[in-house]
Amino acid sequence: MAAPDTMPADNLDFAWDRPETAESLRRRLARESGQQWLNTAAWIMREARTEEVWNFLTLEEVADRFPQLRPRLGRRLPVWESLLNAAHELGRV
Repeated sequence: MAAPDTMPADNLDFAWDRPETAESLRRRLARESGQQWLNTAAWIMREARTEEVWNFLTLEEVADRFPQLRPRLGRRLPVWESLLNAAHELGRV
C-alpha cells in the first residue's frame, strides 16, 4: 500500500490503496488485454461508484465480457446483474 504522501494529488478516490489517476487508469485499460484487462475492469466495477465506472468502461464492454467478469465481481455481482438486465430490457445492449 502506498503512503498517503506518495499518492498523486488527483488520485482516484476508489484507488485508496494505490496511486492511480483517471489518466493512468485509461492508459492501462488501453494497453491491457485478456486476463489483465478483465482484472482491471472488475476492480473498477467492484470499487468505483457505479456512475464512475462509465468514465472508464462502456456498457458494451461490460455486457460483452460479463461472463468473464462475473466471477470477479464479488458482492457487487447482484448490482451488475440488475443493471445489465435493465440495459437489455431497455434495448441498450
